Amino acid sequence: MLEAVFHGHMTFVVTASAITAASAVVAFLLARARSDRPALIAVWVASAVGAVCLTMWSTGGTGGVGRCVVNLSLFEPFHEVQGRLNLAMFVPLGFLGALVTRRMVPAAAAGVILSAGIETIQGAFPVLGRACDTSDLVANSSGAVIGAIAGWLVVRIGSGKRPPMALGSRVTVVAPVVVAVLLGTTWATSIVPTTVAATSAIGPASPGQEAAAREAVARAFGDYYPIKKVQFTSLDGRIGTVTAFLSAGMLDVSWPDRTSITADLVASDSGPESGYPVQGVAGPAASDRDAVDIATAYARQRFPSDLPGSQVTVEPVGDNASLGWLVSRRRYRDNVLMPMRLDVQVDRAGRISQLSAVDVADPAELPTVTVSKDIAGRTALNLVPSCQKVEVGDLLAVRHEGAWRTVWRTVVTCADTSEVINVDAHSGTVESRQTFRAPPNRSPRPAAPGGAQQ
Repeated sequence: MLEAVFHGHMTFVVTASAITAASAVVAFLLARARSDRPALIAVWVASAVGAVCLTMWSTGGTGGVGRCVVNLSLFEPFHEVQGRLNLAMFVPLGFLGALVTRRMVPAAAAGVILSAGIETIQGAFPVLGRACDTSDLVANSSGAVIGAIAGWLVVRIGSGKRPPMALGSRVTVVAPVVVAVLLGTTWATSIVPTTVAATSAIGPASPGQEAAAREAVARAFGDYYPIKKVQFTSLDGRIGTVTAFLSAGMLDVSWPDRTSITADLVASDSGPESGYPVQGVAGPAASDRDAVDIATAYARQRFPSDLPGSQVTVEPVGDNASLGWLVSRRRYRDNVLMPMRLDVQVDRAGRISQLSAVDVADPAELPTVTVSKDIAGRTALNLVPSCQKVEVGDLLAVRHEGAWRTVWRTVVTCADTSEVINVDAHSGTVESRQTFRAPPNRSPRPAAPGGAQQ
């Protein structure tokens, strides 16, 4: 969470320092008339505000469904450098809280509640670009508890005779209950938890994986971006994602098939444009037509096989296309959507800011379509009889267990869940089925090759 956050972000350093200092001054002035320890209170508040600034500073994200990783390995954070940094960040908060209140439990509880609030906000608002992970909650809370115990011991062995802070007011009793209700409601309505056995499957890439990442970066951007680091995120020990961290963003390539490439070129506070400039094309992009021309030139240079026979759609990104336009290419054959995908986001400067490409050749043959769209919808709805709404998307060519099939992708929407069901368009059997807590907020999207959801 803290690694590489500050590089090229002096605006953050200055802003966070100013906010933290201002909070300390305000806390001191307010506490001076009500407490005999205003300086301690000011430093305590500053430590809390500093932690919030470190964890809530937006790195630039997108909208969508809020998600949070629920790590079942409770002790994993303490074996990772990042987890130990998170723990250390909250030790001062617990320590100072114990010195201020001269109580251990309230000081520790304040740190735990603050960490829970931070992770909840990160999960509920993906636009912040921060990742919600219970490993962070465990590490942060542990730091607050350790700090609170240390502070309480200092109070106990110290020579001071000042009494503990009075905590019997109605606000003190009601506030934690209100916060707990708010956090619980947010989790129930706005966050989809993803349970994993451990997240330490993220590690250094093998030589083969590093070569795949370098090949993908070269294909997408030539030698324009230096590669700073390459790592591998494993899903089951074999399948996963290779990530190349670039000088201005990152690129992911699927492993071991290497068919999917996604890139996000994050803007920097340092000033220079971070997007990829298309060779021979001068910006800026003032309209969707300009964006299509730039994306087409990019495809011709980097993904020429995606051009023949593909259909183009363009959508604005942000209010009044403030973030540019998303230019998408899809190819159909006999009304079946082929596996090829190419999505290119062109920013206002005329540069490529995001990329998503699935590089899979069209299947030579596909099974005959014998199941109609209506029958596929009824088949899907019969699997979830308690639901009333079904949407059937395009016919898709997907690869399942090594063989190409044609499927109808359907979305069955219920009161608080939804199911994505692929119905084989030849046999009428259910090819795959996925359940989600929240109904999708848009029409069914094509599945990636192999039947995986995009």
